Amino acid sequence: MFKFNFLKKIRFQILGISCISVLLIFASIGCSDVVLEDLSDPGQTSLVQFEPVTIIDGFGNEVLVESPPERIVAYDSAAVEILFALGEGSRIVGTHDFVEYPEEAKDIKRLGSAFEINVETILSLEPDLVFLFSPTFLNDLQGAGIKVLYVPNRNSGLESTAEDFMMWGRITGNIDAADSLAMDFTERVNSIRDKLSDVEYGPKVFRDEGDLWTPGPDTLIGEAMTLLKLENIAFDVNGFEQLSSEILIERNPDVIIKTDYSTIENDPVFNRVAAVKESKIYMLTGSPLSVAGPRFITGVEELARLIYPEKFN
Repeated sequence: MFKFNFLKKIRFQILGISCISVLLIFASIGCSDVVLEDLSDPGQTSLVQFEPVTIIDGFGNEVLVESPPERIVAYDSAAVEILFALGEGSRIVGTHDFVEYPEEAKDIKRLGSAFEINVETILSLEPDLVFLFSPTFLNDLQGAGIKVLYVPNRNSGLESTAEDFMMWGRITGNIDAADSLAMDFTERVNSIRDKLSDVEYGPKVFRDEGDLWTPGPDTLIGEAMTLLKLENIAFDVNGFEQLSSEILIERNPDVIIKTDYSTIENDPVFNRVAAVKESKIYMLTGSPLSVAGPRFITGVEELARLIYPEKFN
Protein backbone atom coordinates (compact mmCIF):
# COMPACT_ATOMS: atom_id res chain seq x y z
CA MET A 1 0.00 0.00 0.00
CA PHE A 2 1.38 3.36 -0.95
CA LYS A 3 2.15 5.94 1.69
CA PHE A 4 -0.63 8.52 1.87
CA ASN A 5 1.34 11.76 1.78
CA PHE A 6 0.50 14.82 3.84
CA LEU A 7 -0.77 16.94 0.97
CA LYS A 8 -3.37 14.37 -0.01
CA LYS A 9 -4.40 14.09 3.61
CA ILE A 10 -5.11 17.81 3.67
CA ARG A 11 -7.10 17.53 0.42
CA PHE A 12 -9.24 14.74 1.90
CA GLN A 13 -9.85 16.81 5.03
CA ILE A 14 -10.97 19.63 2.79
CA LEU A 15 -13.34 17.29 0.97
CA GLY A 16 -14.76 16.30 4.28
CA ILE A 17 -13.86 13.08 5.97
CA SER A 18 -16.38 13.79 8.69
CA CYS A 19 -19.72 15.57 8.59
CA ILE A 20 -21.90 17.21 11.20
CA SER A 21 -24.83 19.17 9.81
CA VAL A 22 -24.85 22.89 10.40
CA LEU A 23 -27.88 24.11 12.35
CA LEU A 24 -28.62 27.82 12.16
CA ILE A 25 -30.68 29.31 14.96
CA PHE A 26 -31.50 32.99 15.00
CA ALA A 27 -30.80 34.78 18.28
CA SER A 28 -33.06 37.52 19.60
CA ILE A 29 -30.31 39.79 20.92
CA GLY A 30 -30.30 43.27 19.41
CA CYS A 31 -29.41 44.28 15.87
CA SER A 32 -26.70 46.24 14.10
CA ASP A 33 -26.47 48.02 10.78
CA VAL A 34 -24.47 46.51 7.92
CA VAL A 35 -23.52 48.20 4.66
CA LEU A 36 -23.80 45.80 1.71
CA GLU A 37 -23.14 46.27 -1.99
CA ASP A 38 -26.27 46.14 -4.11
CA LEU A 39 -25.56 43.15 -6.38
CA SER A 40 -28.17 44.31 -8.90
CA ASP A 41 -26.48 47.71 -9.15
CA PRO A 42 -22.72 47.34 -8.58
CA GLY A 43 -21.16 50.28 -6.81
CA GLN A 44 -24.36 51.11 -4.94
CA THR A 45 -24.66 50.26 -1.26
CA SER A 46 -27.57 49.82 1.07
CA LEU A 47 -27.95 49.84 4.84
CA VAL A 48 -29.50 46.66 6.24
CA GLN A 49 -30.11 45.50 9.76
CA PHE A 50 -27.93 42.62 10.98
CA GLU A 51 -29.65 40.10 13.17
CA PRO A 52 -27.27 38.24 15.50
CA VAL A 53 -27.13 34.55 14.77
CA THR A 54 -26.22 31.55 16.87
CA ILE A 55 -24.49 28.67 15.10
CA ILE A 56 -24.19 25.18 16.54
CA ASP A 57 -20.61 24.03 15.99
CA GLY A 58 -19.24 20.54 15.39
CA PHE A 59 -19.36 19.71 19.12
CA GLY A 60 -22.88 21.00 19.66
CA ASN A 61 -21.73 24.25 21.27
CA GLU A 62 -23.42 27.57 20.56
CA VAL A 63 -21.32 30.24 18.87
CA LEU A 64 -22.96 33.66 18.87
CA VAL A 65 -22.13 36.09 16.08
CA GLU A 66 -23.36 39.48 17.29
CA SER A 67 -22.05 41.53 14.37
CA PRO A 68 -20.50 40.69 10.98
CA PRO A 69 -16.82 39.77 11.46
CA GLU A 70 -14.53 42.19 9.66
CA ARG A 71 -11.37 40.10 9.95
CA ILE A 72 -11.80 36.37 9.32
CA VAL A 73 -9.10 33.69 9.40
CA ALA A 74 -10.53 30.79 7.39
CA TYR A 75 -8.69 27.47 7.64
CA ASP A 76 -10.98 25.96 5.03
CA SER A 77 -10.98 26.15 1.23
CA ALA A 78 -14.76 25.87 0.98
CA ALA A 79 -15.25 28.79 3.37
CA VAL A 80 -12.85 30.91 1.31
CA GLU A 81 -14.63 30.08 -1.94
CA ILE A 82 -18.06 30.72 -0.44
CA LEU A 83 -17.07 34.09 1.00
CA PHE A 84 -15.65 35.24 -2.33
CA ALA A 85 -18.74 33.98 -4.14
CA LEU A 86 -20.85 36.09 -1.76
CA GLY A 87 -18.71 39.15 -2.46
CA GLU A 88 -17.30 39.01 1.06
CA GLY A 89 -13.75 37.85 0.32
CA SER A 90 -12.25 41.10 1.57
CA ARG A 91 -13.09 40.02 5.11
CA ILE A 92 -10.53 37.18 4.95
CA VAL A 93 -7.16 38.16 6.46
CA GLY A 94 -5.60 34.69 6.67
CA THR A 95 -6.04 31.14 5.38
CA HIS A 96 -4.18 27.83 5.01
CA ASP A 97 -1.48 27.09 2.46
CA PHE A 98 -3.58 24.90 0.18
CA VAL A 99 -6.22 27.38 -0.97
CA GLU A 100 -6.13 27.48 -4.79
CA TYR A 101 -9.26 29.39 -5.75
CA PRO A 102 -10.31 32.06 -6.56
CA GLU A 103 -7.42 33.99 -8.11
CA GLU A 104 -8.01 36.88 -5.70
CA ALA A 105 -7.24 34.58 -2.78
CA LYS A 106 -3.56 34.50 -3.73
CA ASP A 107 -3.08 37.81 -1.90
CA ILE A 108 -4.39 36.46 1.41
CA LYS A 109 -1.75 35.74 4.05
CA ARG A 110 -0.94 32.01 4.23
CA LEU A 111 -0.67 30.55 7.72
CA GLY A 112 0.49 26.97 7.16
CA SER A 113 -1.77 23.94 7.27
CA ALA A 114 -4.79 23.38 9.47
CA PHE A 115 -2.60 20.98 11.46
CA GLU A 116 0.27 23.43 12.02
CA ILE A 117 -1.47 26.47 13.48
CA ASN A 118 0.64 29.20 15.10
CA VAL A 119 -1.58 30.93 17.64
CA GLU A 120 0.72 33.94 17.98
CA THR A 121 0.67 34.56 14.22
CA ILE A 122 -3.10 34.40 14.20
CA LEU A 123 -3.29 36.82 17.13
CA SER A 124 -1.11 39.27 15.22
CA LEU A 125 -3.79 39.43 12.51
CA GLU A 126 -6.36 40.56 15.10
CA PRO A 127 -9.17 38.35 13.76
CA ASP A 128 -12.70 38.64 15.12
CA LEU A 129 -13.48 35.12 13.87
CA VAL A 130 -11.37 32.04 13.12
CA PHE A 131 -13.10 29.29 11.14
CA LEU A 132 -11.81 25.71 11.41
CA PHE A 133 -12.78 22.46 9.70
CA SER A 134 -10.59 20.47 12.12
CA PRO A 135 -10.84 20.80 15.92
CA THR A 136 -7.13 20.16 16.59
CA PHE A 137 -6.34 23.70 17.76
CA LEU A 138 -9.79 24.74 18.90
CA ASN A 139 -8.94 24.87 22.59
CA ASP A 140 -5.64 26.67 22.01
CA LEU A 141 -7.30 29.41 20.01
CA GLN A 142 -10.20 29.80 22.40
CA GLY A 143 -7.75 29.92 25.29
CA ALA A 144 -6.05 32.87 23.59
CA GLY A 145 -9.34 34.73 23.66
CA ILE A 146 -10.18 34.28 19.98
CA LYS A 147 -13.73 33.64 18.79
CA VAL A 148 -13.62 30.32 16.93
CA LEU A 149 -16.22 28.57 14.83
CA TYR A 150 -15.50 24.90 14.17
CA VAL A 151 -17.71 23.24 11.55
CA PRO A 152 -16.52 20.02 9.85
CA ASN A 153 -16.69 20.01 6.08
CA ARG A 154 -19.65 18.27 4.57
CA ASN A 155 -19.13 14.67 3.63
CA SER A 156 -22.41 14.19 1.84
CA GLY A 157 -25.61 15.93 0.84
CA LEU A 158 -25.54 17.82 -2.45
CA GLU A 159 -28.56 19.99 -1.73
CA SER A 160 -27.59 20.48 1.92
CA THR A 161 -24.25 21.93 0.83
CA ALA A 162 -26.26 25.06 0.10
CA GLU A 163 -26.83 25.36 3.86
CA ASP A 164 -23.20 26.41 4.17
CA PHE A 165 -23.86 29.28 1.76
CA MET A 166 -26.74 30.38 3.98
CA MET A 167 -24.60 30.08 7.11
CA TRP A 168 -22.00 32.48 5.71
CA GLY A 169 -24.73 34.77 4.42
CA ARG A 170 -26.07 35.10 7.96
CA ILE A 171 -22.61 35.48 9.47
CA THR A 172 -21.73 38.32 7.08
CA GLY A 173 -25.21 39.80 6.91
CA ASN A 174 -25.34 39.18 3.16
CA ILE A 175 -28.41 36.98 3.14
CA ASP A 176 -29.64 38.04 -0.30
CA ALA A 177 -26.42 36.93 -1.99
CA ALA A 178 -26.49 33.66 -0.02
CA ASP A 179 -30.10 33.02 -1.05
CA SER A 180 -29.17 33.56 -4.68
CA LEU A 181 -26.12 31.29 -4.47
CA ALA A 182 -28.01 28.51 -2.70
CA MET A 183 -30.92 28.71 -5.13
CA ASP A 184 -28.60 28.55 -8.14
CA PHE A 185 -26.79 25.52 -6.72
CA THR A 186 -30.01 23.65 -5.96
CA GLU A 187 -31.61 24.46 -9.31
CA ARG A 188 -28.56 23.14 -11.17
CA VAL A 189 -28.67 19.91 -9.16
CA ASN A 190 -32.34 19.51 -10.04
CA SER A 191 -31.65 20.28 -13.71
CA ILE A 192 -29.11 17.45 -13.87
CA ARG A 193 -31.55 15.10 -12.19
CA ASP A 194 -34.29 15.99 -14.68
CA LYS A 195 -32.07 15.52 -17.73
CA LEU A 196 -31.04 12.05 -16.55
CA SER A 197 -34.49 10.93 -15.43
CA ASP A 198 -34.71 8.42 -18.29
CA VAL A 199 -31.24 6.94 -17.65
CA GLU A 200 -31.28 3.73 -15.66
CA TYR A 201 -27.58 2.88 -15.53
CA GLY A 202 -24.53 4.87 -16.52
CA PRO A 203 -20.95 3.64 -17.00
CA LYS A 204 -18.70 2.22 -14.29
CA VAL A 205 -16.48 4.96 -12.86
CA PHE A 206 -13.35 5.20 -10.75
CA ARG A 207 -12.27 8.47 -9.13
CA ASP A 208 -8.50 8.47 -8.52
CA GLU A 209 -7.40 11.02 -5.93
CA GLY A 210 -3.86 9.71 -6.35
CA ASP A 211 -2.20 6.39 -5.42
CA LEU A 212 -5.62 4.76 -6.00
CA TRP A 213 -7.24 6.58 -3.07
CA THR A 214 -10.90 6.94 -3.94
CA PRO A 215 -14.22 8.13 -2.46
CA GLY A 216 -17.03 5.80 -1.50
CA PRO A 217 -20.77 6.34 -2.02
CA ASP A 218 -21.12 8.11 1.36
CA THR A 219 -19.00 11.10 0.25
CA LEU A 220 -20.04 14.24 -1.59
CA ILE A 221 -18.28 13.01 -4.74
CA GLY A 222 -19.98 9.65 -4.29
CA GLU A 223 -23.35 11.38 -4.18
CA ALA A 224 -22.46 13.29 -7.33
CA MET A 225 -21.82 9.95 -9.05
CA THR A 226 -25.22 8.73 -7.87
CA LEU A 227 -26.83 11.89 -9.24
CA LEU A 228 -25.19 11.16 -12.60
CA LYS A 229 -26.40 7.53 -12.52
CA LEU A 230 -22.78 6.33 -12.50
CA GLU A 231 -21.69 3.03 -11.02
CA ASN A 232 -18.93 3.81 -8.52
CA ILE A 233 -16.62 0.79 -8.52
CA ALA A 234 -15.69 1.76 -4.93
CA PHE A 235 -19.20 0.80 -3.84
CA ASP A 236 -17.92 -0.91 -0.69
CA VAL A 237 -15.67 1.96 0.45
CA ASN A 238 -16.50 4.15 3.45
CA GLY A 239 -15.20 7.69 3.19
CA PHE A 240 -11.90 7.59 1.32
CA GLU A 241 -9.88 4.40 1.02
CA GLN A 242 -7.07 3.07 -1.12
CA LEU A 243 -8.06 0.40 -3.63
CA SER A 244 -5.63 -2.30 -4.66
CA SER A 245 -4.47 -2.60 -8.26
CA GLU A 246 -6.07 -6.04 -8.41
CA ILE A 247 -9.52 -4.73 -7.42
CA LEU A 248 -9.30 -1.87 -9.89
CA ILE A 249 -8.41 -4.24 -12.73
CA GLU A 250 -11.10 -6.74 -11.70
CA ARG A 251 -13.86 -4.12 -11.52
CA ASN A 252 -12.69 -2.64 -14.83
CA PRO A 253 -14.10 0.91 -14.88
CA ASP A 254 -15.31 2.41 -18.15
CA VAL A 255 -14.34 5.91 -17.05
CA ILE A 256 -11.60 7.22 -14.77
CA ILE A 257 -11.82 10.71 -13.24
CA LYS A 258 -8.31 11.69 -12.26
CA THR A 259 -6.69 14.51 -10.29
CA ASP A 260 -3.27 16.16 -10.44
CA TYR A 261 -1.97 13.33 -8.27
CA SER A 262 -3.14 10.49 -10.46
CA THR A 263 -0.58 8.52 -12.49
CA ILE A 264 -2.82 5.64 -13.41
CA GLU A 265 -2.69 6.21 -17.19
CA ASN A 266 1.12 5.96 -17.17
CA ASP A 267 1.24 2.63 -15.36
CA PRO A 268 1.32 -0.35 -17.77
CA VAL A 269 -0.30 -2.50 -15.07
CA PHE A 270 -3.61 -0.86 -15.99
CA ASN A 271 -3.37 -1.18 -19.77
CA ARG A 272 -6.13 -3.80 -19.74
CA VAL A 273 -8.59 -1.51 -17.93
CA ALA A 274 -11.41 -0.37 -20.26
CA ALA A 275 -11.04 3.33 -19.40
CA VAL A 276 -7.33 3.22 -20.24
CA LYS A 277 -7.82 1.25 -23.46
CA GLU A 278 -10.58 3.59 -24.63
CA SER A 279 -8.79 6.75 -23.44
CA LYS A 280 -11.71 7.71 -21.24
CA ILE A 281 -9.61 9.28 -18.50
CA TYR A 282 -10.84 12.76 -17.60
CA MET A 283 -9.48 15.53 -15.41
CA LEU A 284 -11.86 18.37 -14.66
CA THR A 285 -10.81 21.98 -15.10
CA GLY A 286 -9.56 23.54 -11.87
CA SER A 287 -10.32 20.52 -9.64
CA PRO A 288 -13.86 21.71 -8.76
CA LEU A 289 -14.79 18.40 -7.10
CA SER A 290 -12.02 18.83 -4.52
CA VAL A 291 -13.85 21.53 -2.53
CA ALA A 292 -17.41 21.40 -1.20
CA GLY A 293 -18.20 24.94 -2.28
CA PRO A 294 -20.07 26.78 -5.04
CA ARG A 295 -17.82 25.34 -7.79
CA PHE A 296 -18.68 21.76 -6.90
CA ILE A 297 -21.81 21.77 -9.04
CA THR A 298 -19.76 23.17 -11.95
CA GLY A 299 -17.56 20.08 -11.70
CA VAL A 300 -20.62 17.81 -11.70
CA GLU A 301 -21.95 19.57 -14.79
CA GLU A 302 -18.60 19.24 -16.56
CA LEU A 303 -18.52 15.54 -15.78
CA ALA A 304 -22.09 15.19 -17.05
CA ARG A 305 -21.11 16.76 -20.37
CA LEU A 306 -18.16 14.39 -20.73
CA ILE A 307 -20.17 11.25 -20.01
CA TYR A 308 -23.52 12.21 -21.55
CA PRO A 309 -22.62 14.62 -24.38
CA GLU A 310 -25.93 13.97 -26.12
CA LYS A 311 -27.85 15.30 -23.11
CA PHE A 312 -25.66 18.13 -21.88
CA ASN A 313 -24.00 19.65 -24.95
